[in-house]
Amino acid sequence: MNYSDLEYEIFARQFILKEYSEEAITKLKDQKISIIGLGGIGCPLSQYLISSGIKNLTIFDGDKIEKNNLNRQMLYSIDDIGKNKAHISKNKLLKTNPNSNIEAYAKNINENNLNLLYGSSVVIDTTDSWHTSKIINKYCVINSIKYMFSSAVGNHIQVCFFPNKTGEHICLNCLFPNKDDVDLPRCETVGISAIAAGIAGLVTAQKTINLLLNFNNENNILTLINVMMAEINRIKVKNNKDCLLNKY
Repeated sequence: MNYSDLEYEIFARQFILKEYSEEAITKLKDQKISIIGLGGIGCPLSQYLISSGIKNLTIFDGDKIEKNNLNRQMLYSIDDIGKNKAHISKNKLLKTNPNSNIEAYAKNINENNLNLLYGSSVVIDTTDSWHTSKIINKYCVINSIKYMFSSAVGNHIQVCFFPNKTGEHICLNCLFPNKDDVDLPRCETVGISAIAAGIAGLVTAQKTINLLLNFNNENNILTLINVMMAEINRIKVKNNKDCLLNKY
């Protein structure tokens, strides 16, 4: 399985679980996960993927750490203000498992660097930019890469996984309208609960493990969570015949 003695100690309690067989552990080790955005969702998401045995992680964020990040972005502290999120995240994550392979890009994903996502087992999009989500979604559809969309605003969370299987088109563009932009609420205008961001990261991490190890069928399932009311709804997303990406 190529885990070191140190890693066996780190993951000892988890490896007791019957779900984490030798085959499952090896499968986690061999995956390459890309996380776009290291904010309120991306921080706990990356922490718990590394803590669950994921060894190959590629992370993207061009932003610098600000004081208003600290209440929900737990990888950062007051000493990190002004530093790049991706670089600080890598350093902090390696303190959990020093043998992890983490590539950190101090840049945001755009039309000119999407190729950095090629070869990913799963691309997880935690950005708060609808334009960025659209181009990531399209790239993953065209290249048949598994895509997870995760967002949180106010006290509400939405997470959806799209397997992007050839011949079975359902994507983020099926779920939302074919528009250049949508008027979505944003954290800086309507606010966000620190707890909602944290739960979104944990739910996204669990869904990622579920799909990698076939624990549960997460294909095209939109999970909606009202954190304040502790309400969870799961909705099956269907193909939208008007989706502009149907041709791929």
